[in-house]
Amino acid sequence: MEHLFARWQTFVAPFGSDSQSAEAVFAMLVDSYRQYFRHYHGIAHLVDCFRYLDEIKQELGQPELVEYVLWFHDIVCVPGARSNETLSAAAAAYAATELGLTAEFSRQAVRLILLTNHRGGSSSRDGAYLTDIDLAVLGRDWNGFLDYEHQIRAEYRHLPDAEYRQGRQQVIGQFLQRPSIYRTLYFRERYEQAAQYNLLKLSELL
Repeated sequence: MEHLFARWQTFVAPFGSDSQSAEAVFAMLVDSYRQYFRHYHGIAHLVDCFRYLDEIKQELGQPELVEYVLWFHDIVCVPGARSNETLSAAAAAYAATELGLTAEFSRQAVRLILLTNHRGGSSSRDGAYLTDIDLAVLGRDWNGFLDYEHQIRAEYRHLPDAEYRQGRQQVIGQFLQRPSIYRTLYFRERYEQAAQYNLLKLSELL
C-alpha cells in the first residue's frame, strides 16, 4: 500500500493539489477498492492496470488523464449493476473538484470512464489504450485466466450457477463477436491470441 500511496503522491504533485485533499481522495479510493466483496476488482487489479499503463505511457496523448481515469474506473463496482461506470465517473468528477483540477479535465475523465463498460468503441487513441488495459487480464496464460474467472465467480456468488453461466456466455459472446478483442496494435500483438483462446475454452467449459 505504501507503494500505491507513493504513486498517488507523485501523480497529484504536478496538479498542485492541497495535500489534505489529496490524502482524503486517496483514502476514499483505497476504502472502495478494499471492499469485502471485491475478489477481482480490488487493489491488485488497480496495480495491474498501472503496470500496463507504464508499458504504453509513451503512446498516449494525455497520460496523466488516462492514469487519473484508471484510479477511478472501478471505484464503484457493485456486481451486476449497470450504473457502476456512471457512478465511478461521478466520483471522479467529485474528486477532481476536491483536487482543484480543471472542469475540462474532469469532463474528459468522465467520458473515458464511461468507455470502461466495454459496450462500445472509442474514437480516441487514449480511450482505446484505456479499454485495452482494463481487458488485459483476458490475455493471461490459461492458469492465470482461470484465477481471474474464479475471482469473478466469487464476486457473483449470490447468483445460482445456471444464471451465472448464462451471463458469462453473453459477455464472452460479445467479446468474440468483435473483429478483435483489443483495439490497439500493442495489445493485439501481445494478448489477442491468448484472449481468444481463453474465452473460447471458457465458453466450452461453462
